[in-house]
Amino acid sequence: MTLNLKSIPTQAGGWFKPKETLDAVAILVEVSAWDRQRPTPNGPKDSALCNVSVFRTPEQLSSLTPEVSQGMRIEQTVLARDLETMIGSAVLVTVAQIPPTKPGANPAWVWRQVNDPTIRAQVIAYAEQRDKAVEAAVTAAPTFD
Repeated sequence: MTLNLKSIPTQAGGWFKPKETLDAVAILVEVSAWDRQRPTPNGPKDSALCNVSVFRTPEQLSSLTPEVSQGMRIEQTVLARDLETMIGSAVLVTVAQIPPTKPGANPAWVWRQVNDPTIRAQVIAYAEQRDKAVEAAVTAAPTFD
């Protein structure tokens, strides 16, 4: 029997804070789960459970060493809703703030797609390297048959 190893989506990575990633070169968001109107202490919110890899500087990108958070919650209204259809997929983005449309409202956080082919190629190389390391670890694991 072959091993079909999966991960249970768990929240261990805290909450996504867009302001902390505002100047990031690229953010790889891998969506594990999405909940509509999940109960929170601040009232129900749409919520995405994601693995987030943040490349803050060009040096992190070139060395393929992002800051990785497994099981991070994204609950900012627009950011979470944009991830609703992305379960089991990944997006390569940055974050930005757009001015409010109504006077007195707060600016909204939004995703911006990364279209630079060089950055995309480096992030894809990181993901492939990471996946190969996981496959190698699974292959090296002992069998108890």
